[in-house]
Amino acid sequence: MFELLPGVGVVLPRGAGVLRFGTSEQRAQWTLSTVLDVRAYWSCAGTRHHDDGHRSFWSFGGSLGPLRVDVTGSEHGCRTIAFERLPGTTTDPVVWRDADLFGYPADEIEAALPGAAERERLGLSLSPPAAGSTDDRPTRVRLTTEDVSAYRPG
Repeated sequence: MFELLPGVGVVLPRGAGVLRFGTSEQRAQWTLSTVLDVRAYWSCAGTRHHDDGHRSFWSFGGSLGPLRVDVTGSEHGCRTIAFERLPGTTTDPVVWRDADLFGYPADEIEAALPGAAERERLGLSLSPPAAGSTDDRPTRVRLTTEDVSAYRPG
């Protein structure tokens, strides 16, 4: 089970520890590699307009069965942890406050979560099922922090 901790990071399954916001690329890769095989790749996920002061972006990810985990960051450390499942599949639970975000229909998950403004403040976003899909569960969950320097290990 992956447990989302807004403002902190993600508790990894099988006692593998916590993937924390603000950690370096090397430490984040090492932490996630205890659960799945990671590969570095190029991503534009962190290159939004307010990122102009950040010049060094990195990203990596891997899969655990039908669950894809992607991590992005900058010279300020880990900034985003995203989960994506293949439609129609069952994955390891991705949990926030005891709710499996991939385990129930999207409308039930939406009803159980705080409002949009609070989710934005927490850095939590869900992608609804694709239009016309017979699978009514969310397909993507993203947890991010904009000010990772506050969470950098001392």
